[in-house]
Amino acid sequence: MSIGRCPGQDRRYWKPEDIFEEPCPHCGKLIEFWKDDVTVRCPHCRQYVKNPRFDPGCAAWCSYASKCLGPLAQVYQRQPRVLRDKLEVETRKKLLNQKEVLTMALQAASFAEKIAREEGVEPLVAIAACLLYDVEEAERIMASVGIDEELAQRVMGVLVSRNKNPGDPAWAVVQDARKLAKLQLAAPEPEARNSILLNDFYTETAKRLSQNL
Repeated sequence: MSIGRCPGQDRRYWKPEDIFEEPCPHCGKLIEFWKDDVTVRCPHCRQYVKNPRFDPGCAAWCSYASKCLGPLAQVYQRQPRVLRDKLEVETRKKLLNQKEVLTMALQAASFAEKIAREEGVEPLVAIAACLLYDVEEAERIMASVGIDEELAQRVMGVLVSRNKNPGDPAWAVVQDARKLAKLQLAAPEPEARNSILLNDFYTETAKRLSQNL
């Protein structure tokens, strides 16, 4: 008897191995599982058994996740890596026809993650600020992907300040990340490259990374 089943699965595309048997951890007898079963009741000992092959990672993107996993779905959907990926998807959509701006945003976000981790700054704040730096509707996008209000306000603090808040560590990381991205993207033009190098970096990590470019 299936107690929970994923409503987002389309069984028309299933393969034979998507229905399988596993021993019950309570009585040892075999239980039949369908791959979208979350929990099944053993027909022999009547104990509830979780599907050992169910991958909750799908909850990160699935709109039906709350029906499968309840409140636990939000745990998966709010993981920093998942939120970062969703922000990147939205950024790509918004900047689809602005290739140079998009490239800049993605490159800066990559540097921001490295710098933030070494400088003790929340990586997601710096990454989000880089991805949304030139994107309208930043607040709406953050809300749509599930970023909590407190973190979103920190991101907006960086975006609103632009070049006016060197006292904010996250702001400093974002500025350095964008400078490094410009430095890397300006590689074919020495004059532009040297101009960027003349600007001081705010973080020691960025200074070190600039020497490697």
